[in-house]
Amino acid sequence: MSEISPKGLEIAVSSIATEINSQLLKAQKTRPEEFGLWAELSCCVLSSQVPYDLAKAASQRIMDSGVLSSDSSPNLQCLRSQLLSVLSPPIAVGGVFRRYRFPARRAHQIASTFCVVHHEFGSLNELLNRYPDARSARVWMVKNMQGVGPKQASMFLRNIAVSYDLAVIDRHVCRYIHVIGFGNAEPDVATIRNYEKREAQLRIYAANIGCSLGVLDWAIWIVMRAASRIEQQ
Repeated sequence: MSEISPKGLEIAVSSIATEINSQLLKAQKTRPEEFGLWAELSCCVLSSQVPYDLAKAASQRIMDSGVLSSDSSPNLQCLRSQLLSVLSPPIAVGGVFRRYRFPARRAHQIASTFCVVHHEFGSLNELLNRYPDARSARVWMVKNMQGVGPKQASMFLRNIAVSYDLAVIDRHVCRYIHVIGFGNAEPDVATIRNYEKREAQLRIYAANIGCSLGVLDWAIWIVMRAASRIEQQ
């Protein structure tokens, strides 16, 4: 970071974390309905290697299409084809039309995940009822959901307010911990075991600044995105 010092980044993250904590205390921590759960999960899958605003717009298009709203037993091939048709055309993002980068791959992953959840539990809500512990839910998701790794599962569980004690270890978090001298920039977090090791380190850091793990990486995401824009000016 040439524009902002490591100490400046830490001060900014601590300040933003305090504000997020304040907002969370005011907000109702209620789990979304089934439709909202699928909107959030599809966005988490779609956001891998794709800008978040584009993933969000693509997820919204999927939900507007209604292809994930069926209560009957879904057909994988049919659902995959429907999702591909939804994701292939250009998507309006901030007044500009952009193409989603991986329409076929994500269509297959979301269709497969939708089918396995309905086969095993009947709904995402029931999955979460069966695994009330966030870490156990994450393990099941990573093992059984295509396109869902530890990061995507953690993001989903945090965003639907199931737990703020899970880390979303993305490139922003990795860069932050490298800049402040807390760890290497590209840790191996592809497996649950390694992910949880890095998560444990971040949990200690979060406790030292007085916030939960989920709030910490949320604050880091905000600060590091802003810092990147400053660098580009």
